[in-house]
Amino acid sequence: MVELKQLKQLISFKKYRTLSKAAENLYISQPVLSRSIQKLEKTLGVELFDRKKNKMVLNENEKTVIQYAEKILNLVDEMEEKISKNNQIQNNFSIGSCAPAPLWDMISLFARFYPEKYILHKIESNLQLFEKLENDSYQMVILSEPVDRQEFFCIKYKTEQLFLSVPLQHPLAKKKEIHFADITDNKMLLFNPIGIWKDIVLKKMPNMNFLVQNDRIIFQELAEMQNLLHFCSNFTLEREDNFKNNISIPIVDKEAKMTFYCVCKKNIKNKIEKIFDSFCKNS
Repeated sequence: MVELKQLKQLISFKKYRTLSKAAENLYISQPVLSRSIQKLEKTLGVELFDRKKNKMVLNENEKTVIQYAEKILNLVDEMEEKISKNNQIQNNFSIGSCAPAPLWDMISLFARFYPEKYILHKIESNLQLFEKLENDSYQMVILSEPVDRQEFFCIKYKTEQLFLSVPLQHPLAKKKEIHFADITDNKMLLFNPIGIWKDIVLKKMPNMNFLVQNDRIIFQELAEMQNLLHFCSNFTLEREDNFKNNISIPIVDKEAKMTFYCVCKKNIKNKIEKIFDSFCKNS
């Protein structure tokens, strides 16, 4: 029976043209490679080389063998990749989101309904998310826009409303609602990552000096000690108390409200039906 390692060795010989270089690339000795190739020829019942003094040259038989060897090895690679993805789906579940807040409840739902699955998650752009959903790097993504394609299932998830957290002594604290243009301070705190929201606030406030902070504890300390303006949302206000000396004012620009959609391939939907059922019950 032909062994996969023999096919790999044959292809390596074709690439490097000498036994010594092929053996070096394969991390085996030249005699071991020579014996393995001889065994392959015996199995196939044909000679693949014209053997000359101190030299081996592939003959006409090798063209057919190489052609099928490459097909076989490609199929093996494809099989291993498929098995790996199937195993990932069975034991892990990869979720991508364009913003962090929608992931909070989603991860909790998976822990509730599918405690045997380990949830992998990452924040990326809509484009990156959808491309990776198509190639099965993600099993589900949370986008800021719906997907209308036959092979995908798409359901409305949640809507996030952006607020401005304002110190009580700040002039803006008297407002009941606010626009991005009303924010005229020369600096603001900005927590990172905020995903797609970052592009929006940078576009709406191009001249603002944002003090970006990645550590939540330090972010909270700076906000309280320096009395700096910062953003929050209905999601964050539901999960944690607002700063005691701040008031949260809704930002009424249309860009300050975003609806999220959960998208997956239809062949995945029935495997996580309980997640989508929970949306329908709560909507």
